[in-house]
Amino acid sequence: MLSTTCATHRFLATFLAVAALMPVSASNQRVLAAPQAQSEPLSQTEAEILIYLLPEAHQVRQEGMDIGWELQTGSAWNQKDFYGFWVVNAKRKNVGSVTIGFFSVNKHTAEVWDDTPSPKRVNNVELRGIQKILREGHHIDAQTLTAFGNMRP
Repeated sequence: MLSTTCATHRFLATFLAVAALMPVSASNQRVLAAPQAQSEPLSQTEAEILIYLLPEAHQVRQEGMDIGWELQTGSAWNQKDFYGFWVVNAKRKNVGSVTIGFFSVNKHTAEVWDDTPSPKRVNNVELRGIQKILREGHHIDAQTLTAFGNMRP
């Protein structure tokens, strides 16, 4: 009951704030649309959040371990448009490679790529949810997704 009341109050407060911004007289007046905000690139920290939510990371955590990553900065990486990460099993108990893989995050679209010899987009429910939030926060619209969505790491 309390959460419903709080939600109702938030809705009412938002409605009143928006109503206060509306013109007093709407007779023969046009309300001009606000200019579309320019998209902004993701920060490294936001890209790291996406890396933490990789399906591979989820699997490692289910096994009682965790992941770590290192930003890749060599000339082989497209650092202008992507954050590149070497992702490792940070608590591997057995002998063997700690490498989980190499992944890239598109700074313009929040897309995550598995940098295998044939790069492919990483896609799961958690990533899509966070990508939606990041895209809204960074004003990444359909036009931006089209312009930068075909880029490969």
